[in-house]
Parts: sequence; structure tokens; C-alpha cells
Amino acid sequence: MQMDDYLGGKPVQSRELQGYETTDFVSYFKGGLKYKVGGVASGFNHVITNDLTAERLLHIKGRRMVRATEVPFSWASFNKGDCFIIDLGPEIYQWCGSACNKYERLKANQVATDIRDTERKGRSQLIIVEDGSEPPEILQAQPRFLVFPSSKVLGEKPELRMGTEDDDTAADFTNRRMARLYMVSDASGAMSVSLVSEENPFSQKMLLSEECFILDNEAGKQIFVWKGKDANTEERKAAMKTAEEFLQQMNYPSSTQIQVLPEGGETPIFKQFFNDWRGNDESEGFGKVYVTERVARVQQIPFDAQKLHECPQMAAQHNMVDDGCGSVEIWRVESNGRVPVDPKTYGEFYGGDCYIILYTYPRGQIIYTWQGAHATRDELTNSAFLTVQLDRSLGGTPVQVSGSPRPWSAWMGLLASQCCPQVRVSQGKEPAHLLSLFKDKPLIIYKNGTSKKGGQESPAPIRLFQIRRNLGSVTRIVEVDVDSNSLNSNDVFVLKLPRNNGYTWIGKGASEEEEKGAEYLRSVLKCQATKIPEGQEPEEFWAALGGKKVYQTSPLLETQLEDHPPRLFGCSNKTGRFLIEEVPGEFTQEDLAEDDVMLLDAWEQIFLWIGKDANEVERSESMKSAKAYLETDPSGRDRGTPIVIVKQGYEPPTFTGWFLGWDASKW
Repeated sequence: MQMDDYLGGKPVQSRELQGYETTDFVSYFKGGLKYKVGGVASGFNHVITNDLTAERLLHIKGRRMVRATEVPFSWASFNKGDCFIIDLGPEIYQWCGSACNKYERLKANQVATDIRDTERKGRSQLIIVEDGSEPPEILQAQPRFLVFPSSKVLGEKPELRMGTEDDDTAADFTNRRMARLYMVSDASGAMSVSLVSEENPFSQKMLLSEECFILDNEAGKQIFVWKGKDANTEERKAAMKTAEEFLQQMNYPSSTQIQVLPEGGETPIFKQFFNDWRGNDESEGFGKVYVTERVARVQQIPFDAQKLHECPQMAAQHNMVDDGCGSVEIWRVESNGRVPVDPKTYGEFYGGDCYIILYTYPRGQIIYTWQGAHATRDELTNSAFLTVQLDRSLGGTPVQVSGSPRPWSAWMGLLASQCCPQVRVSQGKEPAHLLSLFKDKPLIIYKNGTSKKGGQESPAPIRLFQIRRNLGSVTRIVEVDVDSNSLNSNDVFVLKLPRNNGYTWIGKGASEEEEKGAEYLRSVLKCQATKIPEGQEPEEFWAALGGKKVYQTSPLLETQLEDHPPRLFGCSNKTGRFLIEEVPGEFTQEDLAEDDVMLLDAWEQIFLWIGKDANEVERSESMKSAKAYLETDPSGRDRGTPIVIVKQGYEPPTFTGWFLGWDASKW
């Protein structure tokens, strides 16, 4: 509450509880959440930094919102339906239950790899173990190291139980429909609530700027506190306390999610409960809605730590250590070490490479490790080793081991040498601060390939690049397939032809910032391109793209994306129940699980993507799920919204257009 008051009451507040985290919260942790023993209650007695002598067992739960929870180091913690990580320090065992599926294996491997690369700095050995094929090293309860003679492993394996359903990750569509609206008042001297409406969808007119309201979505296990801009100051300050008191009055479980929203800062999830929600810049009536300040044109406040007191909105708008004005060094990862990248090409990455970016600013240094989608396994592993070497060279104490090896002392010295925050970044998941390091230049990602000398193939004579600026005011440029169905009416594209000429294709929903990104790309490619608006293409343009085909023309990104952003859900019955789970954060093609059915809500239509390994139950239940999704939408959505079934490998451009840089050759 003190932070909210300091920032002028403008930020959205969310209360998060362990084990019940929201999708938005989990999306900030790309490698998943890892729960560690200890904390304030224990005085941090159980949390010993870099203590590699302590054996631990991690239980991996979740297919998209991954949680790694430390459990007792015993066979009693295991079950056949999940994956576990047996962390012994120099060795990390990924144990896969006989009833787990391949997607759970993948997620467990990502967590284990992250432990190896981040916590162990690439020095641990990662070993995959199948249920029933455990090596003697973890079955025999005997000393493993002379330096720690009392160290034991798991011992003899008993009969294991089957897995249980992950009810806490299920997103039941029926939960969305049931909601009530209350008005909050302290006129009597104590907090009291009065029912405004017991059935949704609500009307926006019910929300009065002079009052505070609680929107109770009991079935969805969440409540919202809406603070009117002219409400009583004490009521506004005590919003979170009011919400917690409301939970007690209603006898709701403590795990119920709470979100506090200021007037004007409503989230799409909150707005969905109202059937007539309009922003201040929207008009009434039929026809196209013209907004006075489109998202891409909202004035951005430059980050300046010295001006936080004068401009508290700045702290709420940015989630960065600074504005990226420090110094930047970039190296490409190769087998023989780090190779410096020409500063003239900073911000240009190849999908077949890995890069290490060192950022230096007055308060310290940050190391980013960028890993291309088509980088080899050796390059991915080598990038972790080279990141450690760079970190040690920046002020850590070198570890030198000679004569007889001392593995534990070497490990302890190595981790004690860490001096920089390190961030591993996968292609397409670049954080805002990393993108800010390239100043006003957009990030360019070339399709496949490498920038290594002698290893780079000659560029194709015809190339196509997509320029998109998202709601976070970040511009990315991605090379895509040279095909007319790669086009998207909401973006700008640059088509480079063999004679260094070409076209800049401007979609009807493109922004001015995306056009500026195209101008920058043309200067990088040294390409003289002719601007052509969508609908005025010459024959040469279509001929270079293999002929005119259907492409994504939805106007949603142009007019409605802020209120109705696209959402991606995974549908699975792997636990025995048909569960729906939302993909957190900005989704990419990598989030489409081949053994699931995925639901993409593009507002104007709903897509059901059928993975090639989805089972019969998932396939047969998918249409019912989509209909239930529409019928239970709390905004009273049109039940006639089209539902489109899409099979893996046969995706139309109306589907692929929602994924930046779609790779048709992936399947």
C-alpha cells in the first residue's frame, strides 16, 4: 500500500499466493517458478546460498505455467505421473515417471537445464533417467564423496503411486460466467458492502467515480477492487485491506486472487464482465471506431531515476533498471570461444547463432545470453560456459584446481565468483530492457543462418521481413517465408528483390512506428524500396511472392487489441480430466504443443488448433470446449462467433498471422 500511495494510486495491484499464482505473474518467469525451503518465518535458516552439499528433490508440475517445488528427499515424494529433478550438485538427474507425457518431459528438461546453466553455471552433468531404469548412483544408500562421508542417496526404490490431477492449474470455462458486483462504503465508520447486481454482464454505468466497487467472481476464485478516481481517499488507500476483509466476510479461501484496479487502468480480464465497456476515446454507433490516441502513439515517458518523485507514473510504466543508455558489448558464441560482433551490427541476430550481451551502467553490469531458435545443442551448451567465463573475468576470483581434484571446493569457488546478474533469453521472448540497449534501432532477427565468417550461406535473392510493434511499444523485425500468405494487414513488410530493389508493403492497420522500422531495415539491407499501400500492389510484387494468396486481414490489431488481446489456451486430458490452461505472456509458435488441442481466441473468431499427437478425447471434446468458452464469456459475447478448426501443418494465414515470424517449415 505504501508503494501504491507513493506512485499516486495508479498501478494495478495483484496479490499472489504460493501455488496459486496468476497467469500474468508466472509469465514474468520464463523458466518457471522454483519454490525454495525457508523464508521470513524461518529466518532464512534453510536458505544457504551456493550450498552445493545439500541434496534436494524438485517436483515439476504444470505444462505451461511450470512450478518446481522442493519436496522431501525420499521415494515417498515420487509418483509415476510426474517428473522430478534429483539435484546432487555435480550431477542433476531428470527422472521421468512412466505415466508422464512428452510435453511434461520437455518442461522438466527446461527446468533442469536452467538449474545447470544458471545455478551451476554449466558445470553440472545433466542425466535423463526413466522410471524403472535408475542407475546405481541414486539407488544405493551409500557414501558418494569422501569429503562428505555421511552423504546418502535415495536408497532402494519401493512401488510408486500413480500421479494426481493438477486441479490448481485448471481453467474451467464455467468459472468465468458467475459474478456479482458490490459497492464499498465506510460512511458508517466501518467497511460495508452492498449488492449492486448479482448477475453479469454488468453495465459500465454501474461504476461511479465517487465510489469503490468489488467485482466478485467466486467461481473463478478471484475478486477485483475498482477504485473510482473521486472516491474517498481513505477508501482508495485501504483497497487491498478492504478486499481481504471481504474474503473473510464471504468465507472465501485465502487462495482467492485479489486485484486492485484504479479507474482508467482496467485490465481486459476485468472489462470482460461488462457488455458495454468503452474507453474514453471510443465513439458510439455503427461504423469504424477512430481512436484519438492509438496504443502505438501513446506518449512514452523516458526513464530517469532522478525524476521518480516528480513523475511517479514513470515507475509504473517501465519495468527496467534504466533506459539502456549504458555501454554495450556483444559476442557471438563459437566453439573456440567468444567472438566480438561488429558494433555496426548490434541489434542484428541470426536464428542459428547464440550471443552474449554485456551491459554496463553506473550501478553495475548485466549479462544477457540470447539463444537462437535454430542454434545447435553444442552452441546452447557452450553459451552457458562462456557466460560463466565472462562473469568471472569481470571481478570474480578465478578458480584454479591442480593436482588431485577437489570438486566441492572448485564448485564453491566458482559460484562465489559470480558478480553479474545473468539473463538467458530465447528467441522471440526478448525482455523490454534488452531491446532498449539498441537505442532507437529495432531488433532484427534473420531467419536461420549464422553470422560466422565462412559459415554463412549467401543470402537468398528474394527475402521478406515483417515489422511489428506490440502493445509494449517494442518494434521487432523478423525474416519470414517468402510467400504472400505471410502478409498481415496489421503490419509493415519489406520485400527485398535480387537487384537491391524491392517494396515496402504497408498494411491498412500498420502504425507510423512500424513504417519507421521499415525505413531503418531498408538502410541496413541497402535496399531501394518503393512504398505500396495494401490494395495497390503491382504484378511484380505478387509474382515475387509466388502469386497472390489469402493472408491475415483481421482489423482487430488496428482498433480493438487493447481491450481484446488474443489469448492462447492449451486443452488437455493428460491427467484424466479435460483441463484448460492459458499460455502466460506473449505467446509464440513454440507454445503450440503437438500433443494437445490449442484454443486461440482472436475475438472476431476462435481457432481450435489440433496437434498431430492429440488424443481422440481431446479432439472430440475440442468443439464442445470452444462453444462453452463462448457461452460462458462474462461479457455476453455473440454466440455466433465463428469457430475454426485448424490441423497442425495446415494452418491458414488467418491463424498464423497472430504469431510473429511464423515458421512454416517447423512441422
